[in-house]
Amino acid sequence: MGRRIVPNDRLNAARKALLSPSGSGRPMSRQELADACNAELAVRYTDRAGKQRWAGLTEKAIGALERGDIRWPNDDYRWALCRVLQADERTLGFYIDRPDASGERSSVSRTAVHTGVQGTWSAADDADTVDAVKRRTALTLPAISLMAAALPTEPWKRLSYILEHPGQLDEATLGHLEGRTTELFRQEEQLPARQLAAQLGAHVQRLQQLAGQVPEPFARRVLATTGEALALAGWVAWDSKQYAYAEELYGRALRVATDAGDGPLYACVLAYQSYGAEAAGDLPYARELLRAAQGLVRGEGSAGTRAWLAAREAEVDAALGESTAALRALERAMTAYDYAHPHRERSWTGFFTPTRLGSMTVTAYARLDHADLDSTADAVVAALPPTDAKIKAVILADVAAAAVQRGRNDRAALLGHQALDQTISQEASLGRQRLRELHLMIVGKRSDPALAELDDRLLATVA
Repeated sequence: MGRRIVPNDRLNAARKALLSPSGSGRPMSRQELADACNAELAVRYTDRAGKQRWAGLTEKAIGALERGDIRWPNDDYRWALCRVLQADERTLGFYIDRPDASGERSSVSRTAVHTGVQGTWSAADDADTVDAVKRRTALTLPAISLMAAALPTEPWKRLSYILEHPGQLDEATLGHLEGRTTELFRQEEQLPARQLAAQLGAHVQRLQQLAGQVPEPFARRVLATTGEALALAGWVAWDSKQYAYAEELYGRALRVATDAGDGPLYACVLAYQSYGAEAAGDLPYARELLRAAQGLVRGEGSAGTRAWLAAREAEVDAALGESTAALRALERAMTAYDYAHPHRERSWTGFFTPTRLGSMTVTAYARLDHADLDSTADAVVAALPPTDAKIKAVILADVAAAAVQRGRNDRAALLGHQALDQTISQEASLGRQRLRELHLMIVGKRSDPALAELDDRLLATVA
């Protein structure tokens, strides 16, 4: 008889005891907890200069833990959950032993062996690997096919096997690959581009090994996650100032999107290209790209993408000085966001939290010199989690530019220095672009000592 599932009320209560980082006043959501844990892990591995061996926590993974489906996650996840929730493993309801039929805990030592109908796991398998995959293997039904029985059970071992035998791709391995794509998008928000590039390149290479060789039920999904990874690779290349290579990668992503019939993916790439067009000074073309992109995301499940594209158009409309168009685009963005579930939609939409929509509103307001700029900017900056260093650099630069427009030079200088520090530490091209715009605004105001000091730093670093 299989073990009785007992909900982990301790973990659920610990999560709900924390407030959402969005500033809404609601309890922290499962996805927000997963994001916070992934951020802690990214910092941990960056500090150790080591390779990550985890795919990243998700909303579904937190749900499985709270339902009691998994009572002993791997050591990375336990460490991150304990750190974010500020509690130890016991307090959070984690244990290795299995409940008996009454639901009470029964001690199981690390040397014990559990034998299911077929398959075993024991102390030879480190406790960190006793996850849902192993439990399913331990309780496998006798009718399991010989092919499935031959597949390795550990995710990375299974992946290596599938890369050599793509015709045997299964749901679990494809889910692992899709999860890895999503995790790389999340890491892009937190890590400098050069730290992400190697991991991303290896992931794209793995996906391309499978292209055209997998069973038909999975073919479109493999194309989609490959296109997503190529789009991200293009963005990372652009962030690393490899502009020609970025366009090559964007072109490959667009071809994959066309082959897969994936309109939202095509739209995502066009949105990324709009940043390059804006950086080159071609604002009308940037807007053309964004309007074309919005025409590709009419279906259900794309509200997050529609909101992002509309907010992005608002930024460009504002840069063009078209106030009415910019405010209408912002209204469309906010309306679409009411129906959005960014973490459940696509790999690239996970970044689009309420604070990100707020940051894009700040950019548009700054360019329009809107009356609500200061209050909106203060609220957004206060709500930004520490891991959003890249977007904070952009917000600070935009608010500094607005301060220059209003003649508040001391505030502009203070915010400009903060934006420059953030941009340098994160190696963020978008931050550099905004700081170059700030330089052009203050170059004629160097008679002010505070602005002159800031401009000297900008000239030496980004201008």
